[in-house]
Amino acid sequence: MEIFEHWNRTDGVLTETELFQLAGDFPAVLLYGEGDWLIAGWDPIATFMEPPFPIKFVRSGKIPPIQPDLMGFISYEFGYTLDAALPVLPPCPLPLFQFEIYRHIVLCHRPGKQTFRGVRNGESLALSVPLGSGPFRAQKVEDTDSPAVYMEKVAAIRDEIASGNVYQVDLTRQEKWTVSGDVREFALRLNRENPAPFSGFIQQRGFTIVSSSPERFLSLRDGIFLTSPIKGTAARGVSVEEDEVLARFLVNDEKNRAELAMIVDLLRNDLSTICKPGSVRVRSFPELESYTNVHHLVAHITGCSLEGISLADILKGTFPGGSITGCPKIAAMHLIRALEPEPRGIYTGSMGWISGDAAMMDLNIAIRTCTIQNGILTFGVGGGVVWDSNPADEYEETVKKGESIVKCLN
Repeated sequence: MEIFEHWNRTDGVLTETELFQLAGDFPAVLLYGEGDWLIAGWDPIATFMEPPFPIKFVRSGKIPPIQPDLMGFISYEFGYTLDAALPVLPPCPLPLFQFEIYRHIVLCHRPGKQTFRGVRNGESLALSVPLGSGPFRAQKVEDTDSPAVYMEKVAAIRDEIASGNVYQVDLTRQEKWTVSGDVREFALRLNRENPAPFSGFIQQRGFTIVSSSPERFLSLRDGIFLTSPIKGTAARGVSVEEDEVLARFLVNDEKNRAELAMIVDLLRNDLSTICKPGSVRVRSFPELESYTNVHHLVAHITGCSLEGISLADILKGTFPGGSITGCPKIAAMHLIRALEPEPRGIYTGSMGWISGDAAMMDLNIAIRTCTIQNGILTFGVGGGVVWDSNPADEYEETVKKGESIVKCLN
């Protein structure tokens, strides 16, 4: 399959609100937040439900330095298809894997204050997408786990750790809300309330995804992979002084540092399967990142890509991200399947972009992420459970992580 695309470049960049207006009611992917690039693609001309992508791009005009040829998402449950040792795949409310080539694409480079606009050949695949109209409204329906049930599950994981079966497990609960009105209003509201570097909005027939994620799953640029796991969370303080105390505690807390260290070790191992021997390095550990409601501990791990490695092999070696499974990964995913009553869907999966030859990509970990289907909005919140975990504290951490979403729903 050959795709011809032509690019123009102009000075200036769009705002997030203007980015949302571009797509209209076409199926689309919008990627935004606090990063260098704002990206919009709409009106799909090809859809891929699994790798690889049998396509070739022929480019002309003012070609941008990045190539978001395909944009879309991977559900968490896709990970259960990648290893025969994993349990039976649970039913998933969304496609397991969906990346599309869009007829129209706009890239805004904030540091350079430039906008690239691309047009591709091909026949449109879709009609309009109903996104709702009028003021956005929401009302809570249910939780998959009450506080008591969630805490019982934390205790059960601690028993598994005591038995030597796992070291850490990321346990999720989900909230469900009825919603009405224009979901774009909610997405923009969430972006204002919680501006995160890996935010995104996907509008498709049958579902909408809204993400305000602070975490990168995997990027590839100039032959270098980068993954940036988040582990360790503290609430923001009411005053500057209290905020500094909470941040300092997080950075120096043995439990949180150990939690991050376990995941860093897991991800070093994952990257070693797709990188040249001896090239995997931990570039920073730990690093404090602060957001509207929480502080996080973050690490950055890099490695030099194996030559000619396929997208299928990249995902088999790394997906889903270890920061949202636990370790050992396979054992943690078995326990997640047993403890969590519903599939995660996009939550803790990934969304972002990939070049047609898979030589460039940037994908998030889809946390702080909502799915809207049939008038029901669902989002997950969770945390890594280790031996030192206190069940009540672990539940409270999930509340803190969901505060920005709940505030925007209310």
